[in-house]
Amino acid sequence: MKKLISVVILIGTIVMLFGCSGYVNHYSAMMLITSSHGNEASMEFDTFDGTYHFKLRKDSEAAHTLDFQAGLVEGAMNIYIGVDGEKELLRSVKFGEIYDETITLDDKYDNEKVIYIILETAGKCVDGNFKFACH
Repeated sequence: MKKLISVVILIGTIVMLFGCSGYVNHYSAMMLITSSHGNEASMEFDTFDGTYHFKLRKDSEAAHTLDFQAGLVEGAMNIYIGVDGEKELLRSVKFGEIYDETITLDDKYDNEKVIYIILETAGKCVDGNFKFACH
């Protein structure tokens, strides 16, 4: 009986240590294409409803800008930057809007080696295209 309890506790500990990254993807999509490599990420879809996150590795500690391109035909998407399980709103993209800009990140992100970009819909979105690069 003690061995069984020990095994259950061990499995529970392992799940708690490795099972949570702070951000969880949950979505429904049609024709979703995502890419994430190093300091760049992109997402393109026909329809999307839910939450998706990208993990971006900064080129250097001095990296403090985020190149951002986005467009939606229908719907609304909130874009957040996240570190250590917390998130902060960067932009809200609504249908018909097109963004192509460089965002200067707050000083609090200067020493972070990894930042997360979190995309959350406010209902179903149609024909979206999002690109990010951290410099």
